[in-house]
Amino acid sequence: MLNTIIEVLKQTKENDELSLTNSEKIKLLDQLGIANTCETTIIIDRNQRIDLAKRAVQLGASIGEIVEFLTWKDFEGFVASILSANNYQCVESFRRRGNSLVQGMEIDVIGVRGPIIIAIDAKMWGIRSGKTSALRTAAEKQKKRTQELSEELEKLSLKMSDLRAREYQLFPILVTWLVEEVEIHEGVPVVPIFKLNSFILDLDQYEDIMISYSGHHHTLSD
Repeated sequence: MLNTIIEVLKQTKENDELSLTNSEKIKLLDQLGIANTCETTIIIDRNQRIDLAKRAVQLGASIGEIVEFLTWKDFEGFVASILSANNYQCVESFRRRGNSLVQGMEIDVIGVRGPIIIAIDAKMWGIRSGKTSALRTAAEKQKKRTQELSEELEKLSLKMSDLRAREYQLFPILVTWLVEEVEIHEGVPVVPIFKLNSFILDLDQYEDIMISYSGHHHTLSD
């Protein structure tokens, strides 16, 4: 089953149309409720690709191996799925349009649990030269976005309708598969995708060395 999942992810990375020419492929997708034996060609959408990627990891594939077969939008969705599995409410691609007075801004994934807001920049970077410099620059930009997000919580509540009126602590984070261990740049953790789940579970152990911003979501009566 794992080999079949990897084959499906490979074949649908650039084109979401998949020809069902293989009995194992048909059997797998039928088990997952994606296809039935009457179909010869199907469309594999982004959510289904993320589900397949998670199933591959459950079957023993390394996250690093599976990430190679994901698009950058799949990668964001995969990050969001890890947060969701840890009881975070998630919003992807939170945007603020720019104008003559304010610069545009986008945060890839935002997760909220209790008074904690995690603002993630999902960098689907492989091995590259100038790693340290690139990470430092990305960290600086994510700090700025997160600080701006702390002043945009009313807008975030439009995307996340059950966001409570309260004081929040916002943490910027980079997630990539460029690093092997958690690194700290400019007070921003750089977390390898394969360690994101354990990082989230142990977040309180990192809070003292992470930069954070306070923001308050007000009700209309405030």
